[in-house]
Amino acid sequence: MTVPEKCHTGKAPAMAANRPITVRISEARLRKLMRTRKVATQSELINTLLAEEEERLRSHAVLRQTARTVRAGEVDDRLL
Repeated sequence: MTVPEKCHTGKAPAMAANRPITVRISEARLRKLMRTRKVATQSELINTLLAEEEERLRSHAVLRQTARTVRAGEVDDRLL
């Protein structure tokens, strides 16, 4: 996990909603991931990765909200 960047005020920098960004990634690493994921464009890869991360964050939020709300008798361990 990476530490979020902070500006001189100690707060995370605000990002414009539609502002494009530039990221440096080695081409070999990028192409390897594109082949593995069977995507044709860098844009498609990035959008897929972002969608997966957003889904992961949503599912973690749901798990946190429902933590300790289920009784032992309600758990069907055959599904685990």
